[in-house]
Amino acid sequence: MEKEKAKRLWLFDLDGTLTCSHPGILLCVKYALTEMGKPLPAPETLRKFIGPPLSESFTSFVGLSEEECKEAVRRYRLHYEAEGALKNQPYEGIPELLRDLRAQGNTVGVATSKPARFTEKILRHFGLWELFDTVSCAQEDLHPMTKKELIEKAMAETGFSPDETVMVGDTRFDAAGARQAGTGFIGVLYGYGTREEMEKEGAREFACAVDELARKILDR
Repeated sequence: MEKEKAKRLWLFDLDGTLTCSHPGILLCVKYALTEMGKPLPAPETLRKFIGPPLSESFTSFVGLSEEECKEAVRRYRLHYEAEGALKNQPYEGIPELLRDLRAQGNTVGVATSKPARFTEKILRHFGLWELFDTVSCAQEDLHPMTKKELIEKAMAETGFSPDETVMVGDTRFDAAGARQAGTGFIGVLYGYGTREEMEKEGAREFACAVDELARKILDR
């Protein structure tokens, strides 16, 4: 007998949605800029590095040239692989939420702009890897996939349509990707983006904490 299809595909952003990751990210951004002799931006600007692709952040927030950006990303990744990736921690309640979702018969995945090797390292270190059916990551170059493309890749791998898919994320990039891909979206307010930024990209449903997110998802 053919196996019954799972109810829905739930896709989660990594940084700021599944894990609290800013200590490692900001440390490695500082390392890269300092080594290149560049001034460090203000703390509120540094926090904007969490979410967008690195190449975009170094260009938009620090004003690096294309060649400087390549060097900054290279230096960042060296430090991130050495120590930054594991200066991270899953938010309390996330492992339980993922297990409960799977127990209900849902398919669960990750859609993140973080490169594949770092994503796998983090998820395996914290025992989350085996809780996902699909992991859609950025490519190892300076031309990463958009969040829309990452969502679409996950849907193609699992056979779900946009109507059967919900993206969960904390930034405008997640909200925009979901809107462009035609999926549902829930914005989490415990991460690194703002409600206002996500609302501008069409977000209408939000959760302030993991327990509220769990209620919204599991009661669907």
